[in-house]
Amino acid sequence: MSVQVKSRRETASFLSTYVGATGELLVDTTSWRVQVHDGATPGGHSLALLSDPPNLQNVSGLGVNASYDSINRVVVKSPALLFDHIGAGVQFKVNKNGVSDTASLLYQTNYSGRAEAGLCGDDQFHLKTSADGSAWVDGIVQRTLSVQNSGDLNDASSGPGLDHDHSLSFVIPANFLINGRALRLTAAMRLTTGSAPPTLVTKVKLGATAICAVGAVTPVASVTNQQLALSWIFQAIGAPSASAPLECAVLAAAANVSASSFQNTIAMPVTIATNAALPLKISTLWGSAGTGVNQIKLSQLVVEALN
Repeated sequence: MSVQVKSRRETASFLSTYVGATGELLVDTTSWRVQVHDGATPGGHSLALLSDPPNLQNVSGLGVNASYDSINRVVVKSPALLFDHIGAGVQFKVNKNGVSDTASLLYQTNYSGRAEAGLCGDDQFHLKTSADGSAWVDGIVQRTLSVQNSGDLNDASSGPGLDHDHSLSFVIPANFLINGRALRLTAAMRLTTGSAPPTLVTKVKLGATAICAVGAVTPVASVTNQQLALSWIFQAIGAPSASAPLECAVLAAAANVSASSFQNTIAMPVTIATNAALPLKISTLWGSAGTGVNQIKLSQLVVEALN
């Protein structure tokens, strides 16, 4: 006849306050688990059943077919990953703490970055590429520019003969203007003139450098808050550097501005530091005070990367 070895058995209510001797094993007849005691802890330490699901709450990391580390807390080596719905849609979230942090998807070759998409150091959507994992170029930067409704007037009576840099601006990232990259710029402005308006020059600036100047043209007389627009196209014709060449031309001009020519009066190409961030600005310049009220205001600025 075989020998049976039995451990002491008690219910959970009893064992919850029982302090067993160090190394003592007891059987909980309520849950049918073994308790290991240490001589000090009421209830001891309950052992898990093989059928119990693992507790994955607040674990320090997870590695699937790989080992996680202090940076990559979740590591998966697999031919594919599937995130499926449970009856409706599914959403993948990448959250960052602050505006200057990064929330992105990084694509690598042999653990060296080649493409990155997301919020990279700001709250604008970037699509960046790299040939070596070190130097990066923005391929697409989606930015939203606000419309200014008041307070940005260039009044001929207060500043004739002086450039007025309008407050709406757009920052072109460093190294974005690679060889052959073209941008289209459209500026919508509101014009008010007296009976004898002075000449008006409109400029496009990258930082402090003017890359295009249109004028001097004479606006139509005696108009109030007339909308006009100018469009330009400019293109880098060299790799990003501290003195890269760039060309700019006027695409279109408003019908209510009388002039025989809208050609760029600045000799091309212009050299500029495209390896640094460049604020893109619109400036206007009145030739004199003129007669009556002569004002121009930049109300909207649209910047488009064409390639």
